[in-house]
Formats: sequence, C-alpha cells, structure tokens
Amino acid sequence: MRVEKNITVFTGDTRNEGGVDKAQRNDSAQEKKNKTIFAGDLNGDFNLRDRIQQKKEDARKQAMKLVSDAWNSEQAIEDDLNSRRRHIKELEQQNEGMLAEIKDIEKQQEDLKGVYGVADDSQEQKDLEILRKRKYGDELTKEETKRYGEIASMEPTEYQLRQLELDGLAQDKRLQIEKNEQGIIVENAVIRGTKQELRGLKRSPMQDATAQAQKIMEAASDEIVGMVMQDAKEHLDEEQAEREEKAEDIKEQREEQEEILEKRQEREEELEELTEALPMDEMLKLEDAKTDLQQEVQNIVDKMKLVAEDIKGSMVDASI
Repeated sequence: MRVEKNITVFTGDTRNEGGVDKAQRNDSAQEKKNKTIFAGDLNGDFNLRDRIQQKKEDARKQAMKLVSDAWNSEQAIEDDLNSRRRHIKELEQQNEGMLAEIKDIEKQQEDLKGVYGVADDSQEQKDLEILRKRKYGDELTKEETKRYGEIASMEPTEYQLRQLELDGLAQDKRLQIEKNEQGIIVENAVIRGTKQELRGLKRSPMQDATAQAQKIMEAASDEIVGMVMQDAKEHLDEEQAEREEKAEDIKEQREEQEEILEKRQEREEELEELTEALPMDEMLKLEDAKTDLQQEVQNIVDKMKLVAEDIKGSMVDASI
C-alpha cells in the first residue's frame, strides 16, 4: 500500500519563460498524480525545503501509524480466532482420547465378570447396579430401595469395589468430556460472533485506516502547496519592490538629466542672443564659456555613467 503523494516544486528563474512552459507541460502530463508548483527561484531557500520535508515526514509517520495500528488490530483479531480454533481442536482431540479410555475401562469391567465369575443376572451384579445408582444419584425403584437398606450395612465385595473404582475413573472422564464440549460451544460462539461483527462493518479496520492515511497525506499536500505559494508570493513581492525602487531611481536620474539639458539649452539660447550684439573679442570669450559649459555637462553625464541609450533602456526595464 502506498500512502504518499508526490509534490514537485519547480524552482527555476521566474524570468525564464522556457522554464515556465516546461513546468506547465509537465503539470498537464501528470496532474492526476502530482502537484507541480512554480515558485520562482527557491534554489537557495533551505528553510522552505526543510519545512516541506518536515511536513511530509510528519504526515507519513502519522499515516503509517494509523495503518500499522489497524494492521496490528486485524492481526490480533485473526490471532485470537486462530487460537480459539486450535483450542477447539485440542478439546476435540482430548475427547476422542477420553472416549477411547472409557471404552477401555468398560472392557476391563466386562473382563472382571469373567475373572470373578459374576453373571449379569446374579445377586452380586444386581446389588452392584443398586450401589451405582445410589452413588451417582439415579432414582431407585421400591424393590431397589428396600434392597439398598439391606446391603447398606454390608461391606461391598472385592468385585464390586473394583467395578465401582473403574466406574469412578470412567465418570471423571465423562465429566471432562462434557466440560470440553461446553468449551467447544463457547469458542465456536465467539468465532461466529466475531465474524458476524466484522461482516457488519462497512469497511475493515485496515481499509478504514488506509482511507484515513490517504486523507492525511492529501491534507499535508495541500498545506505544502500553501507554504510554497506563500513563499513564492513573498519572493515576488520582494522582487517587485526592488524593481519599483530601481524604477524610481531611474526616474529621478532621468528628471535630473532633463533638467541639466534644459538649462544647457537655455544657456545656449542666451549666448546666441549675446553674440549678435557683442564685438568679436567678446564673442570669443563667450565661446570659451560655452565650451566650458559643454565640458561641465559632459562631465556630469560621464560621472553619472548614463547616456541617452541607457536612459531609454532603463525606462523600458522600469515599465516591465
């Protein structure tokens, strides 16, 4: 029996579209067996991996304990039934042996008649029957009661003593046989009752435990999905915050660059107006000042390490 469910955590780069497509294709192929979760770049997130492994291990232990307990319970019931069956067989074998011993005793009693020369219709044999009835509580006739009054004060003959002794042995075995038969009846009743009770169950303890174990593994799987999705959300939120922060920086740099370019344009326009009204020597001085301004602007651009293409590229990244 398998109670574990597979959970695949795809840990590729969120910017790799090929990885996403591949994960989705794998998910479609095995969606009935596995749960595939794309959770961004989690390769270095050992904490999440440890928590997932711990959750799976805890669920597995709980599920296996249910199944193991159910198996042990069913095995205990089966062991008890087998033990009762063996006991019944032992009692039956004991009864067979004691019945054979009783037959042997009866044969010895029959042989004693020949040894002592006692006939079945002799008075000694009749008196023996009366003594037997009296000993074992059987009802006596009027004649037997009267005769018992006569022989009660008499010592039994040796033949009668040996016969009564063998009677005692046979009676003990008959009583044991009756006791064994009662034991067989009880054991069979318990076996029938147990089987009837098991048949009355919708599912066996093992089947019920297996179903519960499956639910435990499914619940753990759902919890793991939630853990991974939450972790992925946190990662994506962090990445989004970083992108927004970078976009804000790029925006500020762009605004600063635009302001510098605007000032440069204003200065150039002012210079052009002045050149029209100034003599040549003054114009040369202004031209030098213009060159100095251009150099200053270029230095600022170089210092920021930005060019127009970089600014445009940053804007594209920011919009993404």
